[in-house]
Amino acid sequence: MNTKILRIFIVMILALVLTQPVYAQPAESTDQNQVVQGPSGKTVSRCVIFLEPIQPGETQSKASEPVCSTGKIDSVNGYSLAATYTIAKFYDYTNWNTLLVTYVGASPCSSTVSYGRTSLPSNLDNKFASGSGYSSCSHIYVYSLPNYGGASISCYSCATFDVLIDLVSSWRVTYN
Repeated sequence: MNTKILRIFIVMILALVLTQPVYAQPAESTDQNQVVQGPSGKTVSRCVIFLEPIQPGETQSKASEPVCSTGKIDSVNGYSLAATYTIAKFYDYTNWNTLLVTYVGASPCSSTVSYGRTSLPSNLDNKFASGSGYSSCSHIYVYSLPNYGGASISCYSCATFDVLIDLVSSWRVTYN
């Protein structure tokens, strides 16, 4: 087989492989998109932020200051984690590796309850590579610009934010 034909064949195979959707299972599949309650007992460094649901007429959730620790986190700015729901987790790498932040809220997502942030603090802006929604907040939308602007990707249990890896500046999660 001559080299020109071989190169064309390889390019065609790569094009076919690279255009197929990837269906990955989350690393934390036991509680994915379930109602998750309780304090965090993990000993890795991470931050937790409490969110209020997006209110009528508002564009984003009100957020607490982050609480970051390598130890157990039982409360966030006066909100007991035992009485909250995990809303979303975002990671520094694809396939849910290296947790950056966990967002929690007082209620799970529903047809009338959703959460989102129109901008991210500088330590999180343009850092997200993958994410997971919990507590019926299964549909994740990420955007390259603040205020839900720019390029966007929507997914369920996102092993990768694909072309938006390290470019996410705003996000929201909804019920289905």
